[in-house]
Amino acid sequence: MISIIKKILPEPVKNVCKKIRDVIFKNKIEIKRLNKEIDSLKLQIEFFKHHFDITQVKPATGYLREFQLKELAFTQEIIKMLESYGIKPFLNGGALLGACRHKGFIPWDDDIDLSVTRDEFNQLIEIAKKNFVWIDSTKKNCYSAKFYDMSIQAHPDKFVFILTPYCLHLFKGTNLKNSLNLEFFPNDYVREDVTEEQYLAYRQKICDFVQSKHTWKEKFEFYERELKNNDIYSKEPTSRMTPGIGNWDLTEFKFRGFWKTSSLYPLKGIAFENAILPSPQDPISVLEISYGKNWMQFPDDVGIPHTLEEQNIYYEAIGEPMDFSGF
Repeated sequence: MISIIKKILPEPVKNVCKKIRDVIFKNKIEIKRLNKEIDSLKLQIEFFKHHFDITQVKPATGYLREFQLKELAFTQEIIKMLESYGIKPFLNGGALLGACRHKGFIPWDDDIDLSVTRDEFNQLIEIAKKNFVWIDSTKKNCYSAKFYDMSIQAHPDKFVFILTPYCLHLFKGTNLKNSLNLEFFPNDYVREDVTEEQYLAYRQKICDFVQSKHTWKEKFEFYERELKNNDIYSKEPTSRMTPGIGNWDLTEFKFRGFWKTSSLYPLKGIAFENAILPSPQDPISVLEISYGKNWMQFPDDVGIPHTLEEQNIYYEAIGEPMDFSGF
């Protein structure tokens, strides 16, 4: 049958078919070669993880290292400034992990995470609205990176605060590419009579809404209603705390239990690069609840600077890719 079809096909069509066949054949060979190379790299990475101490990974170099040190200086400046307002942020997330595991930045990290209580978070928002540049993010209608970039460019070298459904950003620069950025995450006290089962059911309600398709405005309105009407969180201090509504960790991380308030407070200092930054009282127990008992091991995303990676998607789209050489 195939031979009959070949005879009746015009010569130009035969040539096109041959080219298509050759392309498909070459692509199959290339895919096979790439899969073999990927398998080999996976084996090398697993060997590296098994035989190399993660605490001995060298610090970043080049652009990333320069950015990290500028970020550290910016963090020190902001922490000192917030002290005058009675706000006491402390390291959490990847920044706390880096402090305990690497005595500073995780070698491939590119930001510093700071936690505050709900009262401090609300106070910080009011301070930002009165004294600095506050961006109305309820009207956001474009890709986040573009929104940040436009907001920073409109207020060069000013403290620019932008609330998102996952944290409160503080930027300073002339555009997104060269701006420094701190992220503030709210924590809430959990009522003493609330069981883990009750909290998990409520947490799922929050996750279902936040992870579905809603505008930022709709999410902020949802947060406001829940913070006012829920029977899970306490406005007064209790013995337990957890990442609060509007905190990335609540919706994106696995729940491993509540933090003991005594593990967080009173705050203490911890070595971070060439500085001492505020830390939870018992950072190890905080990390075990945040990341699990294996927080000292290599993560799945080793080597990926997520914030810069996400920004670069935007810059590639506008034809200005970032230079990541020298990491």
